[in-house]
Amino acid sequence: MDKNIDPRQQAIREVVKDFAEKDIHPVSQELDRASEPREFPKSLYEKLGAAGFIGMSLPKEFGGQGKSHLEYVTLIEELSYHDAAVGLLCAVGELAASSILRFGDDKQKKRYVPDCITGGKVVAFVLTESETGSDAAMLKTVAVDKGDHYLVSGEKIFIQHGDVADIGVVFCKMENQSEPSALIVDDTGQSGWQARTLKNKMGMRASTVGGIILKEVKVPKENVLGEPGRGASFAAEALDNARIVVAALSIGMAQRALDESAAYAKARHAFGQPIAKLQAIQWMIADMATRLAAGRAMVYDVARRQDAGEDYSIKGSMARLFTAETANFCVDRAMQIHAGYGYIGEFSPIEKLYRDQRALELYEGSSEVQQLVIADNVIGR
Repeated sequence: MDKNIDPRQQAIREVVKDFAEKDIHPVSQELDRASEPREFPKSLYEKLGAAGFIGMSLPKEFGGQGKSHLEYVTLIEELSYHDAAVGLLCAVGELAASSILRFGDDKQKKRYVPDCITGGKVVAFVLTESETGSDAAMLKTVAVDKGDHYLVSGEKIFIQHGDVADIGVVFCKMENQSEPSALIVDDTGQSGWQARTLKNKMGMRASTVGGIILKEVKVPKENVLGEPGRGASFAAEALDNARIVVAALSIGMAQRALDESAAYAKARHAFGQPIAKLQAIQWMIADMATRLAAGRAMVYDVARRQDAGEDYSIKGSMARLFTAETANFCVDRAMQIHAGYGYIGEFSPIEKLYRDQRALELYEGSSEVQQLVIADNVIGR
């Protein structure tokens, strides 16, 4: 089945396949099954950077590849086909680095973005708090003005790579201001930055998650990202982009579930024939393939809108909602087709896919948040 709408996509798929065979497959199970406390895979992260994957859609001026968004979502799709947690590693680095690129001044871009792109520095998008979730306007973290610097205090949770970040794009409120701002914390070694790795993560285990307590973290005023008070709009724009990346993650996982199911159905015999001959199995595979094709079309449509400079916010929420549910459906059907051989991880990747997929309906605003955004757009007209 031809997945491409542009010949440049196939080149990306081939590069990722070679990378996966050399650098993902040998460590995938080890990273997923490592005992607690789990360590961030710094070596693999640096290899993603060296391959140009973290900065694929970012400008060459700052060390990126300058590729299209269509090529970038193809990259994430293909990485996630081999291991969704590795796709997530790449996506999180790009999310935070691109935020500095979009909203920072020239000095900030030149100082921070190249190291983020190469993987030399681990960067985190530090937004979520325990009581605010997807509502950036309700942040409790506060930056107090101390003349030539701010002291930032608060608590963040569920921060991808937050446990090991060298650089944090931190969202907070300036003292006596109602609208949030964004700051670049480039000294996470100071005593006030207290990060820990969250334990017993269900899936996506290679991409670690942190909780961060900030106690008067010192941030120079030159590290304010963009205009103060614009943090909510910055976060919204960054998350719009991140949602289509989650959709690409979903497509990669759904494709893997379909491919594994088709191969297993042809190899597994029952009642004197391959189970692929059974109508019940055929219907499952047909439904998986149909939903996958629809979801992939949505993802590529949004990516092309991005490349054309068109508004894609609502289409991105629709793609994120539909593809995450498509991945859920495909992985669930794959488990049903594989039966016990899917449930036990030593026999197939379905058990890992099942755990990894569940996060996709939570990332960058839960599916219910996407429904609210979409409905508000429709009803508001």
